[in-house]
Amino acid sequence: MSESKNVVSLKRVHFDSIWLVPLVALIVAGWMLYQNWSSQGPIITLVAANAEGLEAGQTKLKARNVDVGKVIDIRLSSDYDKAIIKVRMNQDTQKMLKQDAKFWVVKPRIGKEGVSGLSTLMSGAYIDMSPGDEGEESDEFVLLSQPPLSTKAEGIHLHLRSGDASKLDIGTLVHFRGYEVGYVEEVDFDTVTGAINYRIVVKPPYDALVNDAVQFWITPGLSFKSSVQGFEVKLDSLETFLSGGISFGLGKDRAAGNNVKDLTTFRLFPSKEEADNNLYNQTIEYLFLFDSNVSGLAVGADVEFRGVRIGTVIEMPFTEISMDVIASLDRPVIPVLARIEPQRLHDWTVEGEASVQKWKELFDVRIDQGLRATLVIGNYLNAARVISLDFMDNPPPPRMRELAGYDVFPTGPDSLAGISNKVSTLLDKVADVPLAQTFEQLGRTMEEANETLRQLQSLSQSVERLLEKSETQQIPADISEVMTQLNLTLETYQANGQIGRPLRENMVSLGRSLNELQPLLRQLKERPNTLIFDSKPRLEIQPKAAK
Repeated sequence: MSESKNVVSLKRVHFDSIWLVPLVALIVAGWMLYQNWSSQGPIITLVAANAEGLEAGQTKLKARNVDVGKVIDIRLSSDYDKAIIKVRMNQDTQKMLKQDAKFWVVKPRIGKEGVSGLSTLMSGAYIDMSPGDEGEESDEFVLLSQPPLSTKAEGIHLHLRSGDASKLDIGTLVHFRGYEVGYVEEVDFDTVTGAINYRIVVKPPYDALVNDAVQFWITPGLSFKSSVQGFEVKLDSLETFLSGGISFGLGKDRAAGNNVKDLTTFRLFPSKEEADNNLYNQTIEYLFLFDSNVSGLAVGADVEFRGVRIGTVIEMPFTEISMDVIASLDRPVIPVLARIEPQRLHDWTVEGEASVQKWKELFDVRIDQGLRATLVIGNYLNAARVISLDFMDNPPPPRMRELAGYDVFPTGPDSLAGISNKVSTLLDKVADVPLAQTFEQLGRTMEEANETLRQLQSLSQSVERLLEKSETQQIPADISEVMTQLNLTLETYQANGQIGRPLRENMVSLGRSLNELQPLLRQLKERPNTLIFDSKPRLEIQPKAAK
């Protein structure tokens, strides 16, 4: 019993293998959680105006059509003004999230640039991004409402300012001599000045064409212009047909200037013509006082000297002069402000000869010699007028040389006004013609003509009734039978007919007989007594002498 007490009872520990299954599952789950956590990238925030087409857990984020993330949450901002979109990025995407990265929604779009995003009709909208290259890493970005025109900084950026032209849209093309060299990337309206500001991009290598001497103007897709040169219809490229475009370049014989810095401001002109006119910076302004009809004269019309353009009409009518000054003149006139542009006649590099002072002195001398301004029709199709400068014989003396601080260019009598007076005189003479008697006689003549027409109508009806009679309709058949008999008769008189053949033989015999009688007839003509006497002369018989 004592030995049995000393024996220590040991309990055997038994491990059940069923517990291996949950243990392995726990290890696998932990590994999967670790893998998922280690493969996830950062969470970024996109701020958008709305979340149209986006769904949490469904919408993907792509870069160059490769999945780099997924939308995990969409909610409103605290002020309920924006949509806050949370995106879980993939692993190793931190380097893409620089400050200049751009994000936008890809969905079906139809615009002037064409149709895009059709692939999302089946798969749904997604967020596309352009990886950033510069700046610090960031986790908050703005979701653009439109795809960016360019995903990287390139070329040169310029500001254009337009005060009197219609608005152009973002994406409008910029051309240089018809080549596409850039586009409009931003449009802004200045409510204070009423001007439209554009920011454009000129892509390399065309950015080297931009210098401080170039001019920018709007090129409409389709334009119609009526001027002194006639009617002009211009159709630009199909790309600018609907929305227009912007072009730039140097003026005629204009030298290139210096390079410009980024974001330099230029003026945007409504047309190329206005851009070219702006190049003439040495001008002489004159006030023209016309006392005749000025219809057909418009702003931008030519000022010519013997057919050569030397200036431009600036304002018609000119309204900067008070009504009291105009009323103080001896007769009513229409003031027109125009400028003389001497640079149209000289090279751009010439400064001395094209100086304003020298040209003013030259014009003063020529005015004293009889140079006057008149209105003439430059194009008879549209009655467009120009101001023509030329010398006159016995010109009227200048009434004034200055009015309200403006130099006055003396005008001469309008040739068209003289023609108008002659036409008025002719019309007065026509008015003195006894038109009443003439129209009365014309009325009687018309009545007689009507009576003649009625008689002709009656005669036509009589002829028609005659033709409808059966006897008249039988006439063509009788005439046909007579013609047949006449043809048979004529056939008998032909060369092989019953009468023609004997007649031809007799004529041949008669001809032969006449040929045989020719010698006799010739002899009778020479010696008419041949029929009485012998044709051969007889020798006289002489008696023989006696032996």
